[in-house]
This record gives sequence, C-alpha cells and structure tokens, in this order.
Amino acid sequence: MQKRRVHFVNSESAKPSIRFPVIVSAVLGACSFGSFHAQGQQPSDTSPIYDNPFRVVAAPANPAAINALAPNPDTERKEPTTILESPIESVVYLEKLPSQTDRPVVTAISVSPDSELIAAAGDDHAIRLVSMKSGKTISTLQGHVDWVQAVEFSADGKRLASCGNDGQLKIWSIDSEPKLVATHRVGHALQTLAFLGNEEIFTAGFGNNLYRLHINNAAINVFHACECSDIRSIACSPDLQWVAFGGRDGVLRIRTTQVESASQAAALPPQNGHADTAEHTANLHSDRIRSIQFSSDGQQITSVGEDRRIVHYDLALRKPFGQTEIGGGKLMGLCQLEPNLFAIAGADNTIRIFSDMNHRVLVKLVGHDGSVTVLKKTPRYIVSGSYDTTIRIWDIDRAISSTDSQGLYKHPVAAQFEDSGAGDQIK
Repeated sequence: MQKRRVHFVNSESAKPSIRFPVIVSAVLGACSFGSFHAQGQQPSDTSPIYDNPFRVVAAPANPAAINALAPNPDTERKEPTTILESPIESVVYLEKLPSQTDRPVVTAISVSPDSELIAAAGDDHAIRLVSMKSGKTISTLQGHVDWVQAVEFSADGKRLASCGNDGQLKIWSIDSEPKLVATHRVGHALQTLAFLGNEEIFTAGFGNNLYRLHINNAAINVFHACECSDIRSIACSPDLQWVAFGGRDGVLRIRTTQVESASQAAALPPQNGHADTAEHTANLHSDRIRSIQFSSDGQQITSVGEDRRIVHYDLALRKPFGQTEIGGGKLMGLCQLEPNLFAIAGADNTIRIFSDMNHRVLVKLVGHDGSVTVLKKTPRYIVSGSYDTTIRIWDIDRAISSTDSQGLYKHPVAAQFEDSGAGDQIK
C-alpha cells in the first residue's frame, strides 16, 4: 500500500541566510522529537510512524510549472514565488489494527494535561494513546463497536472518557496499564463530551438530551432537554460554573452547572434589569455548530460552525460581540492560542490562525489531505486530526513567524485549491 507523503517545495530564490536557521531548527526538532524516516523510505505497515515533513525538493526552474498544476491557471490566484519551510513539527500515522486494511480516519483527539499523551480515535472503533515525544502508540483501547466521535482527558489526567455512534460513554483509567472502568449507554449515537473537573462528565449527540454523569454514580442522568436533536459540541467554563452546548440548529445554549433541574436553577446575570432562567439561548449560526470554547477567564465563548463563521459571545452581556465569515470549507475545529488569537479548521483541509483584533486570517497552514475534524493546543503546539488518517503537530511560534511577504504560510500547490470549496462534503 503506497503511503502518502507531504513534500514541501523551497524556491530557488530563497536566500541561504533565511533557510539555514530554519533547516537547523528542523534538524534539532527532529532530534528532540523522536526518530524520523529518511526521504523516500517507506514505513512498515505494522508499526507506528512519526514522519519527518521537512524533506525539501528542488523547485521547478520555471515557477509557472507550479501554477500549471491548478485546474485553471488563468483564473487561479498566483502564489508568492518564495516558499518558506513548513511549520509542521511532525506527522503521526496511526497504527492500523490487525483486522483492518487501512489506517483509521481521525475523528477525535485529546491531549493530556501534561502534554505527554495524545488520545486519538476514529472510524475503526479503537482509541490509541500516542506519545507526544516519540509518536509511538503506547496502548490501544478497544470496546466501542462503532465510530468513536469524542475523547477527552480529565483535568488531572487520570481518566479518559470516550463516546461514539454506538451510544456508549466509556470511562478509562489512565495509568501504567490503561483499563476500562465503566460503560454507560443511551438510546442514540453520542457525538460529544466534556469533563466537568475530574469527577463529572457531560455528553450528548443524536437526541434532545444533554446528559450528566458523576463517575461514582451507576446511572447517567438527563441534565437538560432541548429542541436540538443533533448536539455536536459541549464546553465547560474554567470555573466549572457554566456549560455551553450547540448543534444542528445553530443555537448556543448555556446553563449553570450548579443545579440538577430547571426548577432549582439560579438565574444567569440579569439583562436590562430582568432575571432570566438558567437556560439561555442565542441564535449565533445559520448551520450546525461544530466546536465551542470558553476563554481562559470564562467571560467569553467562541464557536465555529458549518456556516463558515467564527462567532464571539459575551457571557455577562448576553450577546455576540463579533463574527467573521471565513472563506473555504465548513468549520469543524477550534482552539484558542492567545486571548485574541484562534486556530480554526474544517472541510477545506486548511488550518487558519485568526485574529479577532482585526478580524483577519494571519496564517494558513496547509498540509492535510482531508477534512480537519479537531484541533487541540499545548503550550507549544497545535495538534490537528484529519480524515486523511494523520495527526499533525504544528509549532505555533514557527507557524506565526514563518510567513511569506503577504503574512501567510502556504503550501505552494495546495494553497491554490484551499478556497475552492472542493472539501465541503462532510461525512
């Protein structure tokens, strides 16, 4: 089976004074981040792969040769002639199961609080614990019988929760020998989950219920019922006071976590002198919400959706304060890098670093060959999972600093297609 490789082109016009430190940085990064395969070497079909994307091939003598690869070079946007080194630190190809012929598409990832482990799951129903340093699979957790749609570590990193299309919510103990602790079932597919601290979990999916589970309890309980029958994202505030969730109808719903039923609910902060109930709704998107995140201070909520928009919502003022439509495919992944800086990604295979200070995309990271379904962040890296069966780890500082004359990093060929809408089809 031919393995896909990502080659990055470096223009003959690039100055050695620019390339040398970047290449040195890449070499040092390879040394510290584990073993890499040399150019042209094919990886084993049975071993995990931590691939080195810093292979450089010579640029065509005629720059038009690159543009000729576009379907209509007369109308496609021309790219800058100077192409810089890739900010990709590494690429992880998940080890395929013995019973499978292909590597799994990546539908869910989570990074442990100490940034040592990546939990990755997909369409082969298995969850892999992967070392961030070596890229090797440490353990494979099996028990789901359908696509795994979400995984998340607890705040202390001692537990992992997973849910999927089989309607199962599973709790795993993460230690020297990870093991299944408990399984809870509902009557429909589960698409998303979020830990509330270390002991409680919210989950939802293809039903009208938001479920809440205390790990020490035997039963999973309905915490909230709503009109949305397809909930795709849940987020809890850093102070654990609020839970926000959304899905197919584009409505952001917010509830206090301090009550078990609406009749016991404490009111949200008043708006215009009138107290509201514990549930607050805001019509933010015209299509399915795919990812929600609270700011570090818990005062703002940011969401992205299949309407290609990123929307910011003020929790205290109870209203949106900014929204931007992003060109390209439907948005699926979101993570906040800094107070005013976000990474967003989706169906056009592109990761964008977006500033809400001036409402513009600062950097475009292209390298995935399939929809980017999920983004996570560590202090140094963006970790992305995709339907192309890879996890890519991007150095944030290099991604921001290694830009072209227009302030963008672009793959020399793929960038010509990134806004074409060709990747809009979502499974």
